[in-house]
Amino acid sequence: MNLVTGATGILGIQVMAELIQRGEKVRGLKRRSADLSTAGKLLALRTGRENAVDEIEWFEGNVLDVTSLLEAMEGIEHVYHCAAVVSYHADDRDAMYEINVEGTANVVNAALELKKPKICFVSSIAALGKLQNNSWLDEKTEWADSDYNTHYGITKNLSEMEVWRGIQEGLEAIIVNPGFIIGPGDFARSSASVFRKIDEGMSYYPPGGTGFVGVKDCASMMVSLMKKNISGERYILVAENWSMQELFVAIAQSIGKKIPTKEATPAILQLARIAEWFKQFITFKKALITKETVKNASVRFYYKNDKVKSVLGQEFHPIQDAIAETAQIYRQFNQGLEV
Repeated sequence: MNLVTGATGILGIQVMAELIQRGEKVRGLKRRSADLSTAGKLLALRTGRENAVDEIEWFEGNVLDVTSLLEAMEGIEHVYHCAAVVSYHADDRDAMYEINVEGTANVVNAALELKKPKICFVSSIAALGKLQNNSWLDEKTEWADSDYNTHYGITKNLSEMEVWRGIQEGLEAIIVNPGFIIGPGDFARSSASVFRKIDEGMSYYPPGGTGFVGVKDCASMMVSLMKKNISGERYILVAENWSMQELFVAIAQSIGKKIPTKEATPAILQLARIAEWFKQFITFKKALITKETVKNASVRFYYKNDKVKSVLGQEFHPIQDAIAETAQIYRQFNQGLEV
């Protein structure tokens, strides 16, 4: 039996689908208010089983409720800890530190108390040290205080420290550091929202770049790593290093929209941030561009993936494939078609 936290998120859904396809039992941790409609559609698509969502043993709780965590982990062999808040808004920082750091500490402590579950903790490439623009990073890159770090990256680094602490106390665990995840999900939020924004006519592209990974590769490699007799290791999950221009062009082409052709210079980004702030003030909808996104939009880092490929003997699929598949699902969702 496997437990997946963050089960209704873009990655959690695909981890559950991967486990189902491998013939394993899955328990999904979800909040009482969670909507299972998107999860149901995507699980059916990935597994080819119309009622795959009903094969999940859904458990109501959250990572801040230690009692619910202990109950959710009863009889569990493997925990895939995907739950997290990803945000670059100052208003979300308290929740991000609480859920990402305290929540991970709770997962680690519950596993230690039960003395059984092995944990796969989903961190991020944001948790790797970033000292110099245009540098190459790997699993040995140590964290360093830097202007390039976001509060999200800081919370993920602190969360990793909780996992390493648990390992020192006898916990079996591995850490994965995915790049920018490309895949279907709630297209109004998370990384999937870039498809909607480009569909709505975004004409500018950020000048920076980062590492990208398809969500199916990410889920598959996580499950494969957990099958290995490995603990106390971390793995970067990045298929390709692309510029944001390359990403925006590929997405625009995949959904048949006009290609963004204008580079968002620092001056333009600052103006856009101010405009977004006024829009947020009037509409109460969170700004898409913040001080943190502006700060990081012009930098580029490159990530090595040799370690995970060596351990699994598995190659990543091209990011273009993940974009094409996500675009197809986006069109189906947008047109209200059955999937």
